[in-house]
Amino acid sequence: MQLAKIQMQSTMAQIGFTTRKPELDIQQPQTELNIRQEAAVLEIKQDPGVLSIDSSRAREVMGLRTPLQFSDENFQFAKQQLMSAIGQISEEGDSMRAIEHKGNAIATLAIDKIGIVPTPLSAPSSPDEGVDISFQARPVEITVQRRGMKMEPVRKAPVFSYKAGDVNLYMQKYQQLRIEVVGLHVNQSL
Repeated sequence: MQLAKIQMQSTMAQIGFTTRKPELDIQQPQTELNIRQEAAVLEIKQDPGVLSIDSSRAREVMGLRTPLQFSDENFQFAKQQLMSAIGQISEEGDSMRAIEHKGNAIATLAIDKIGIVPTPLSAPSSPDEGVDISFQARPVEITVQRRGMKMEPVRKAPVFSYKAGDVNLYMQKYQQLRIEVVGLHVNQSL
């Protein structure tokens, strides 16, 4: 005896999916440093030097005198002339007093008084001789003022951009269940 059989066939459902990856973009803008070098200040100071030209010896050699030297020399000359005159007057008095010596004392004195001797002037040996020149330089003062560097950085934050990912699900294959009765000449599908 033949029994009927039930035969079942099933296929599993299959799910398909497509994905789109997320996108993360990070950009870091460069920081601006803004470096500025301040110029240094340099000061150079020097007082003017002292130039001394002393020509008093040269003037003396040439016979040119200052009023003080001139009056001093005149005083010395007058003193010498006075002493000489006193001595001469004394001698003249002595010669006139000596009557015992025969001779004409007054005539002799008159001959001596005819000429006057001028004071001699010294001739210069060289016009530049005796000029003393001296120069005294003043010290140089140098000051340097460093002003340094100024930096003003501008920091920039990173820039983020994000696109979320996506998953699309779909049925690639639906499930199926197939039942068949086999045997007894029954061949019908349900």
